[in-house]
Amino acid sequence: MKLLWTIFLICCGLNAQTSEVNHQSWNALLQQYVSPQGRVDYQGFQKDRSKLEAYIESLAQSTEKINTQTKAQQLAFWINAYNACTVKLICDNLPLESIKDISRPWKQTVLTHKNNRWTLDEIEHEILRKFGEPRIHFAINCASKSCPILANEAYQGHKLEEQLNRSAATFLNDRSKNNYSTKRLYLSRIFMWFKGDFGNSEALVNLINQYTSQNFSSKIAISYLSYDWSLNN
Repeated sequence: MKLLWTIFLICCGLNAQTSEVNHQSWNALLQQYVSPQGRVDYQGFQKDRSKLEAYIESLAQSTEKINTQTKAQQLAFWINAYNACTVKLICDNLPLESIKDISRPWKQTVLTHKNNRWTLDEIEHEILRKFGEPRIHFAINCASKSCPILANEAYQGHKLEEQLNRSAATFLNDRSKNNYSTKRLYLSRIFMWFKGDFGNSEALVNLINQYTSQNFSSKIAISYLSYDWSLNN
């Protein structure tokens, strides 16, 4: 009997460790204030800022246990954290025409818990990129028109693979952000800025072929489009 009770307690502990952080409130805000095309109603978010701030505070509290989560849950957590904190940063500085109107936007502290502080740069470069998952670049949103769209649903560990695939397909098939001809690829500057994350030219072309149903040669010429930093509203 004592052995069975011990096993029960261990199992409960494992379940508690791997239970996913709750992103329902963020999902509800995204459903309400982000269109399926990724247009963001920042004024709406600003009116509901108490809910946004409460969600971000819940993320801050959850950083204590995030390392006990699965890789997919951790990725979903930090993608949501980046996106929610970016939305709050914009709301804190309205009215503005671009995130670049804010002084050092990616260097400002956006998440705090006890003695720990995170900037958007730290979340992206020191946490997310270290997972070795290049599709995060199609999921995080920098509040700009040339960025991959802000999805109007929260990322969730249990369906992250499906969501990252959808984000990749949406971005790579958006001809305002990536355009293709038979002789040249006109790609987002994201692929230039984060070249190391996507591998060599062959790996990059394979990625594009996978999500666009194209059959480009790995030797095709590549150019990079200008980046529109205007607000994605």
